[in-house]
Amino acid sequence: MLNFFIKIIFLLYITFPFLVYGQVKFVEVTGRSVIEDNSPLLSKNTALEDALYLAALEGGAKVSGYSLIDNFSNLREEVIVQPASGILDYTIIDEVISDQHYEVTIRALVGKNNNQIGCSSRKISTLIAFKPEVYINQSSPAWSQYLPNQIYKKMIEDLSIFNELEIINANDTKLNINNKKLTLNDFDYSVLTGDVVNYKPADLSLEAKYIIEPTQHLHSTNLSTLKLEEYLKITANIIIKDISNNKEIYKTSKDALSYIGPRKTLFKTINVLSRPERKNIINSLTNAFNDIPSEINENLKCASLASIAQPSDTENTIKVNLGSNQGISLGDLALSESRDTPFSVFEVIDVGPNQSSLMPLNLSRNIKNYYGKTITFMEF
Repeated sequence: MLNFFIKIIFLLYITFPFLVYGQVKFVEVTGRSVIEDNSPLLSKNTALEDALYLAALEGGAKVSGYSLIDNFSNLREEVIVQPASGILDYTIIDEVISDQHYEVTIRALVGKNNNQIGCSSRKISTLIAFKPEVYINQSSPAWSQYLPNQIYKKMIEDLSIFNELEIINANDTKLNINNKKLTLNDFDYSVLTGDVVNYKPADLSLEAKYIIEPTQHLHSTNLSTLKLEEYLKITANIIIKDISNNKEIYKTSKDALSYIGPRKTLFKTINVLSRPERKNIINSLTNAFNDIPSEINENLKCASLASIAQPSDTENTIKVNLGSNQGISLGDLALSESRDTPFSVFEVIDVGPNQSSLMPLNLSRNIKNYYGKTITFMEF
């Protein structure tokens, strides 16, 4: 019995290869159905169902089985083959009548509808670093006012090391102010001569906010027992968005805490001797955020490219403001899914530097229904 199942599984493995790492792929299969008298539509639908089932199996198969014993004590093996993946979309590419059979050939995209199918949609991400917001509590030490700029500058320098990132330094202006300037007339003198950052498709914005405030925590030193002492707390809030659609790509909030010295006592000598060196405090606070640049880089690798579908001059296609400069290539696939339109797969049929044309895999879709919808490119 064991050898029987091993043979079955081997045959299914070479016939229906499993998807690698949960990815998706195109398959072409042909379904067949016996032609029913006076029911050509029924025969076509049956052949289509057969093709869809075969296409689903091409995406992987689950094999299970059980044994049956009939009334005559005969042992019979039952093997169940079920698809391990689904059909994301399909189109009929051929229909023929062969002898007494109706044959329907389809091209289908099989796999799983998962936004994290791939983690390399963006070859290079352009990150525009805007001026950070800084809030400092009045009770904070005077020297702490320089910490936010030091932390921010170090983060930008560390981000610049990654080959996958192109950093544009715009720390002289804030994102909302830059956007207001861009909405002014193109011939406005302040816009033409001012410090304004122009955006390209798929550009990302980096906004940072730092909050500095003193706080108290239990602490003991060689000269004092465990008691409430003075600490300095820095909170860093980082948000990265796709500027074109304001979609949040990455967000984090981290705190850094460092002991800055004892509360004032009657003994001045104790205050001086138990206070840590300022250099050590600064190093402790700035190094607490060292892991943020690598986190940003890893998250942006998995950030899918997205754009809004627009009408195209080519029949039954849409265009998006993403092209070869953003890493789009001929044959790339994109997905569209919303509450009021059916899930659909699009394929890139024409690419320009900053624009692409896409055609739905299922040509029966009404292309106008997708105007204004978000089109998300996936890495397969």
